[in-house]
Amino acid sequence: MNIREYIKNGFEIYYERYNQVSKEGFCRWMCPDVPDQMKLADIDGEWSRWKLIPSKVTEDDIQALEKEFGLKFPEWYKAFISTYNHYFDVIPNQSIDEPLNNVRDMYNPSLCSLGYLPFSWDEEYGKIICINLNNANEENCAIYEIEHEILFDDSADIKASLDYLYPNFKAYFDDTFLKI
Repeated sequence: MNIREYIKNGFEIYYERYNQVSKEGFCRWMCPDVPDQMKLADIDGEWSRWKLIPSKVTEDDIQALEKEFGLKFPEWYKAFISTYNHYFDVIPNQSIDEPLNNVRDMYNPSLCSLGYLPFSWDEEYGKIICINLNNANEENCAIYEIEHEILFDDSADIKASLDYLYPNFKAYFDDTFLKI
């Protein structure tokens, strides 16, 4: 399986699933301050519908981010952050201007030092979603979530506070983007 093509296809399916404009003129893929290259249609002076744009994130960019995080990223995650620029609402958006800024903002020293790569959050419930990188086999790098407040408690047992979600990144991706 070509991981990059799989991610690309999943992003495109997810984008199309919610790309309808309502009678009131709203669409899930509307954002303020969309760069011109990513604009599909202007809605008003501030909001625009955006479109997927192929990413220019390079392997060097990813290696620099790995160095910042102190972690080696799985191939699935590398493809995930380097396939398209987007403004999806279930993961950190990746604008064409600074595609890795919001990915970089996910860094958490407590999680990363334990081998967990934070990559998304559940804004409604305040949970951070992360990949357990403590297994050498990427297919067994499970996905967990943790209440973000726990990370501010110096006496908290972070590992015990992680809640299992998926057996690996592909399962997370399938459920989130493909609904398989």
